[in-house]
Amino acid sequence: SRLTFANPADQAVHAEAALRDFMMTLTKTFAHLHVGLAIFDKDRQLILFNPALMDLTELPAEFLAMRPSLVSFLDGMRDRSMIPEPKDYHSWRRQMTEMERAAASGLYEETWSLPGGQTYRVIGRPHPNGALALMIEDISGEMLRTRRFRADLELSQSVMDEVDEAIVVFSAAGHLVMSNAAYVRLWADRPDTTLNDETLRSVSARWRAQCAPSAIWADLEEFASNPGDRAPWRAEVRRLDGRLVDCRFAPLSGGATMATFRPQDAGGGPKVVTDADRLRKRA
Repeated sequence: SRLTFANPADQAVHAEAALRDFMMTLTKTFAHLHVGLAIFDKDRQLILFNPALMDLTELPAEFLAMRPSLVSFLDGMRDRSMIPEPKDYHSWRRQMTEMERAAASGLYEETWSLPGGQTYRVIGRPHPNGALALMIEDISGEMLRTRRFRADLELSQSVMDEVDEAIVVFSAAGHLVMSNAAYVRLWADRPDTTLNDETLRSVSARWRAQCAPSAIWADLEEFASNPGDRAPWRAEVRRLDGRLVDCRFAPLSGGATMATFRPQDAGGGPKVVTDADRLRKRA
């Protein structure tokens, strides 16, 4: 005899169709991202990727469509010099294992400097049911701008250090943002390496301690905290060692404030730097 029966499969079919639609929606959404996205299941097989991943890894679509493992995926990137090259293969394997563990715990985020000159930011994050997502972003332009910005800062600092006047600059919030070598020599005050911890109030307190009593410092703090129209002004203070210092305070763009100090000689005029002084300085 033969027994034949049937069960309704509407829910299963609808679930499969919904899953396909959901995956298609994800694919279309991720297709417009500039960040490469690779999602691996709990068995570390690639189940989803976007077009940006092919551009960033140089892996062909045929290879990615075959659902490679995470190890094969990274090996393919390594063969194309799209991963920082370790000293030996064993350290490479150990590095990839540690990367997978860190990504699974949500702690992996590194910057890769590639042999070809590109710079990638790689982030690993865990997904539900043991899945793992890797996000790869090309930040070469950002790193280039950062290097140029640092170079410009170093150049500006070098120029300021060649100025004979002591110069110090405070932001609109009153934080010390820049000073030069002459400032350090005059006030024997080397700002903390964490500039944001130095404020006009804390720095002016050290200036007060080295000078005769004067209302200049209170006027300066009020001047720096005034967000309205400001005009430069000058004043003089007498240091405890007897030197008279010519002070000038000027507003800068964005609400910043610049203070310059020039010590005067015993005759009361500005100190004149002679050619002999310049030669001694160079020596």
